[in-house]
Amino acid sequence: MDARRVVPTLLVQEGRVVDPADAADLGAPADWARRLELEGADGILFVERGRRLRRGWMLDVARTLFIPFALEASFADAGEIREALEDGADRVVLGDLEALEAARFGRARVTALLKAGGSTTLEDLRTLDGAGEILLDGEGPGMAGLCAGAAHLPTPILLRCADPARAAEALASGADGIAYPAGLMPPGAFKDLLGTAGIPLRR
Repeated sequence: MDARRVVPTLLVQEGRVVDPADAADLGAPADWARRLELEGADGILFVERGRRLRRGWMLDVARTLFIPFALEASFADAGEIREALEDGADRVVLGDLEALEAARFGRARVTALLKAGGSTTLEDLRTLDGAGEILLDGEGPGMAGLCAGAAHLPTPILLRCADPARAAEALASGADGIAYPAGLMPPGAFKDLLGTAGIPLRR
């Protein structure tokens, strides 16, 4: 089994990291990025809520990080996708159909977001092979089985999951990485929990 990735997720609003529960200001994205990298993150996923703010915070993050970072946002058009990549994002996270249309930006730079539910099938994943990566948004009991089937697909699977036990099960089944809320615990601590389950991880 190849080494798996642990990717903390941060919610950004008006250029600041905010608490998902009450939108309280938690600080500058670049400060968080620097700390998470030092704590062992393999990458960072920023989820931007509200209107897109060009430049500013993303350029600061790009200057700070050596690990890759991705941006998930409500992109209005292809121009905004291009701007996010120009501002330093290594990947953009887009809805499934949008992701296929955005392949012209380069397969390796597009992550397809699939809202996974009980009816999600391997065929749903196969339709997204125009993307460089698939982000499965869901951590129900069927995710491990879905990840096991997806292990034979050419597209890497990143699962959004806050439960270390479910994360370990999905990684053992074939998921390539886990995206979890950064406020839950430091990435090194999350890796320690996964390591006790025998999951090989990047260090």
